[in-house]
Amino acid sequence: MNEDTPVGQRIAYYRHQRKLSQATLAGRVGRSASWLQKIEYGERPMDSMSMLLALANVLKVALWDLQPKIGLPPDGGAPLDPPKGIHAVRRALVAARPTDREPPTADILSADLQAAKRLDRLGAVEPLAVVLPDLLEDTRASQDPRAIAQACQLAYSLTCTVGELDLALLAADRAIGAAERCGDRLLEAAARRQMARVLMRQGWVHDAGAVCSDAADALAPGGPVAAAVWAMWGSLLLRLAFIAARRQDQATARESLEAAHSAAERAGSQAWESSFGRANVGAHEVAVALELEDPTEALQAAGQVDVAELPVPRRRAMFLVDVAQAYGLREEDGATVNVLLEAERHSPGTVRYSVKAHGLVRACLTREERYRTPELRSLAERLGVTV
Repeated sequence: MNEDTPVGQRIAYYRHQRKLSQATLAGRVGRSASWLQKIEYGERPMDSMSMLLALANVLKVALWDLQPKIGLPPDGGAPLDPPKGIHAVRRALVAARPTDREPPTADILSADLQAAKRLDRLGAVEPLAVVLPDLLEDTRASQDPRAIAQACQLAYSLTCTVGELDLALLAADRAIGAAERCGDRLLEAAARRQMARVLMRQGWVHDAGAVCSDAADALAPGGPVAAAVWAMWGSLLLRLAFIAARRQDQATARESLEAAHSAAERAGSQAWESSFGRANVGAHEVAVALELEDPTEALQAAGQVDVAELPVPRRRAMFLVDVAQAYGLREEDGATVNVLLEAERHSPGTVRYSVKAHGLVRACLTREERYRTPELRSLAERLGVTV
């Protein structure tokens, strides 16, 4: 196996290693043998991360042994001079001490941070990978903890997107430390929310819940507070809802979503530096329904979301990939491909590096009827997906 080996083939490989039949493995996670057969043959995508966790537990392997990693091509995927790209990001993050470079002026550093944030919101993965190494080194040279925290948050976003989860964990930890030093509780809460997400991606769901719950409790609004506090608190509640859904705790997930709705009303149009708001709460309702393995409810929730109200292109694309997953689980391949194409129009980079999108395209290819999905082949080619 290599990093591009699909989830289904990985499950089949470890199932054979454990000498388990399809019926036995499927039964231990509460599914049918025909369901597992379709997963292993790539005829349908994995339903949810919670099911992947259950399979990993039965097979006695780590979550990342089953989750294929789609990595950023060396040097950002372009013929650029070293040390640009993901390898340079790694070096900048793990450097034991800062370089002796001259720090930029505060105005230049602020402008560079804002430019990098724009790339992140667009889902422009390769361009962000190119500018981030210098930005990380500049912020360290500046010794400005606020700038360091923001640069590390961008590093987290990039490395988490391309599947470099150990680097994402390091970046989130560095962001928390820097935010604590500058005393900005919103910045610290945002960093802890990132930490919760990467812990969840690693399969450490309970640890993720503890980190996120503690951050939400520390920030919980009491009395009159700024709208930005409501926005950040609400974004933490959305993460908690998703974590609860991954644990299949439907009651807690619903309770957290309801509280997030109230926070969105209080926050109004103030989204701090996140895309939190009423539309994003609706987008998380879709994600939660998918984690609870209910694609029909996910599509009903999606029908209430106006994509245009999600202010960040990358977030729009992520939401649409979730909608495509709901259609994919119902094997409605025409709708799946059409929604993925819409997601790609909002943020090509987000779709390119989405493991979920790759799995959906691969599943559609195994069932391909060209008159239903005439644009599937070209989409698969752009994503580098084959069967």
